[in-house]
Amino acid sequence: MSGIHSVSIVGTGNVAHHLGKAFRDAGIPVTDVYGRNSDSAKELALKFDCAVVESLNELSGDLILLCVSDDAVVDLASSISEKRRLVYTSGSVPMSSLPNRTFCGVFYPLQTFSKNREVDMSTVPFLIEGNTDQHESELMQLASKISQHVLSANSSDRLHYHISAVFVNNFVNHLFSQGKAHVEEHGLDWEVLKPLIFETIGKISDLDPLEAQTGPAVRNDEQTIERHLHELEGKSKEIYTLITQSIQQSAKK
Repeated sequence: MSGIHSVSIVGTGNVAHHLGKAFRDAGIPVTDVYGRNSDSAKELALKFDCAVVESLNELSGDLILLCVSDDAVVDLASSISEKRRLVYTSGSVPMSSLPNRTFCGVFYPLQTFSKNREVDMSTVPFLIEGNTDQHESELMQLASKISQHVLSANSSDRLHYHISAVFVNNFVNHLFSQGKAHVEEHGLDWEVLKPLIFETIGKISDLDPLEAQTGPAVRNDEQTIERHLHELEGKSKEIYTLITQSIQQSAKK
């Protein structure tokens, strides 16, 4: 049985919101919240019926969960006693960045979170790392209380998962925004494209992404590509050209 029965949360963003809710729903209380923005911290604490603390030294949970940006992990951790149990939720910060801690680990949910959109946390993969086998085992047990997909991943593996996540989520979402901007710029309806988006995502449940690829680039339809490029300019034209070339190179392989 894990010795972690309560958590303290540092941070007030999307990850803090969703993880705090998941712990609360699993019967693991959030004892307190710390955030640099006091209004956001109070708002989050109200949702979890817990206290807001003004100092990191006041955090009282069995485990301190750093739900902050990658750049803030090391600085915030250095302000917390080395004897406190501490984990962070970053995909790219290596464990070696936090040496000499008694209990340190990574509790990384591989998912995209927005405050106003519900996520079924039981389906979210959690990548876990601990600075000792015992600590990692405890974190695995804790993660298993909120997710059905928990796996051990060292810092190198986690980094490569995170790079891939940026490609399949952040970059793809940016391309959605580019497509939306283009149709709206020409007075057209963004909703018309949504069935295509849903089928594009749905296909990779059954097909390898390379097998699912369609369109003028994989067909090497140069006339269509030139017509498209004629209508584009600036960064959109650069993105279209670069991705077209990448698809053609992949198709040749």
